[in-house]
Formats: sequence, structure tokens, C-alpha cells
Amino acid sequence: MSERWIWPGAEQGPARLLDELAARGFSVLRGDTAALAPEEAARAPWSFAERLLGARPRLVERQPIKAVPGGRSFAASSAAAPLHTDSQRFAGAPPAVQIMACVRPAERGGGCLLLDGWALLATVERADPGLFRALFTVYRRIPFVFGDFYGPTVSLRDGALAFTHAPVVPPGDAIAARLARFVEASQRELIELSLGAGDILVVDNRRMLHGRRAFEGGPRELVRLLAWTEAALPSPPAYRAVAAQVAEAASRRLAGAPEATRRRLGLGAPAPPEARRRLGFILEMLRGVPPGVLAARERIPEPELYRLRDVALAAAEAALAGEAGGADDGALAEAIAWMSALDASCAPRRGR
Repeated sequence: MSERWIWPGAEQGPARLLDELAARGFSVLRGDTAALAPEEAARAPWSFAERLLGARPRLVERQPIKAVPGGRSFAASSAAAPLHTDSQRFAGAPPAVQIMACVRPAERGGGCLLLDGWALLATVERADPGLFRALFTVYRRIPFVFGDFYGPTVSLRDGALAFTHAPVVPPGDAIAARLARFVEASQRELIELSLGAGDILVVDNRRMLHGRRAFEGGPRELVRLLAWTEAALPSPPAYRAVAAQVAEAASRRLAGAPEATRRRLGLGAPAPPEARRRLGFILEMLRGVPPGVLAARERIPEPELYRLRDVALAAAEAALAGEAGGADDGALAEAIAWMSALDASCAPRRGR
């Protein structure tokens, strides 16, 4: 399960990587060229992710994973990290892929832990049908250090099926507590990987729960990249159908809610493809890709490129001014309350 493979190059590497992610949810490889060294992931995260995945990502987030004195987060400490998903949102969806490039392993401990969320759902479905239904239908607050996630545990996000799991059980959250017991009982299915310097772990972040053993004896250091992609990785069709049914019912129930509230619940209308394309090259421009290169590739005049950048930044500024002080928190709480009856009115119906 933890076999490492050497990157064969841009023609074959991304295809093999995506095949492994589809088959088992993760892959471990050696970055055998300078372009795929962990230092390159830190220096040029966008191009690093593009080389691995074979396509330009929509967004890339970079964070060092390294213990520092007084660090309290999992990323900045040597403590064990409970199983969880990385559920920061962009366009309403969590990252498609997590990339962990190992700069330096710990002397003792620090093993990476993975648990297949789709297999976990199958276990829950057999053993506790009521919980299985609730994981798809109950809209709730799921707390993370980067901010709260609102919606069902398993839901469609920007057209992709996503499993959302926090590392701690919130007080009074019966669904989280019941699910935690299944996670704890899945130790035999737990995958543990010890990464060496230069190893790269790539994970389907919408499918796999991940965590870490505590470590000591040396400055363990990794570079974590989170990548949002245009193409979604495969997910079980039956589970996707259940999530689509729930999303349709929820969208009808909240038809009159503010669009910002619907987006935070994963119910907002997807952006038109042309708007997504324009946002993509504007983000490239903002991270330093030369305007002349973008204008030639996208076949638009440079003045139009600059005009679109100004339009995008003005719209962002206006939106941020409108959301100052958490303006839609009350509407969001009201929407969650309205969803309380959804569990009874939209019980998942699955065809075998």
C-alpha cells in the first residue's frame, strides 16, 4: 500500500498519479528531479502542483508543516494530529488534493495516517443506517482552526463529492460523536506512512481522512500544498446521487436565502465557465506570471487583461466591504435552523 515510485516525467507522471488517487485515494512518490524537490514546492507552489497534476490548478495554498516554540496548531507543533480533512473553502469547496513534500523527517515518530472516507461510509451504512442518513442530510456547524464549515458531513461542493471531518468533536454534536466512534473502531483499516526526505505524498483530500503521529528528536519539516482543480476525482456514484438529492431539496428550501448564505452552505450557483477561466488567469497575473505571456496564451489584448484585473479587484474590494463584521452570520444561523426538518423530508434513497 505504501510503495513509492519514481516520477517518470511530465508525459506519464500525472496520468499514473491520477490513476492511483482514483484507485486508493493517495500516492507516494520520489521527486527524482529538481523540479519536484520539496524546496521547489516551497519556492514555486503553483508550478509544482501543475507539474504533478498535469493541469493548471484553480488555486494553490502553501503552508510549512514544522514545529515551532509555542506552536499550538497541528501544523506548528510536534503533537499527534487526529484524523481530519482540510476543509478550507474556495468557490464553496474544500481542496481537491493535498500534497505533502517531505524536506526532513523526524528522528522518531511523525508517521502520516490515512483512512479511506468512502470505505468508512460503507461501514456506517451497514452498521448504523440512521447515522448514514444524517451524514448526508443534517446541516450543522463543523469547527476548524481556519474557520467553521457549514453543511452535511458528506455533500456536493462545487460539483464534487466531499467528506468533511473535524479533528475534534464539538460539545453537544451527537452526529460527530457517533461518527468518531466509527473512526476510532477503524484502526485496522488505518494506513500509516513514514516519509523520507524527498518523498511526496499526494492525497485525495475530499475522500481521505488524514492525521499524524506525535514526533520528537529533530526538526521534522514538510511543505503542504492544497490544490483546487477543475476536474474532480472519482467518487462512488451511489453516494454522489444521495448527495445530489439532498442538495436539490436543500436548494429548494433555501430559495429565498441570501446568495452569500447559500454559498457558505454549498448551495450557490456555480460560476459560468468563462468567468472561472478569467479568474484563473487573473490569479496567475497576481502571482507574477508576465502579462505578455498570459495575453498571448489567452489571445486577448494586454489592455483587456488589465481591465479584467481591475474589474476583479474592484468587485473583491466591494464584496469584502459588504461582508465586514460577519454581516451574514445571522442569516446563516437562520438558514441552519430552517434545515432542521430536512433529515425527515429527504431521507436518502439508494439504488443498488
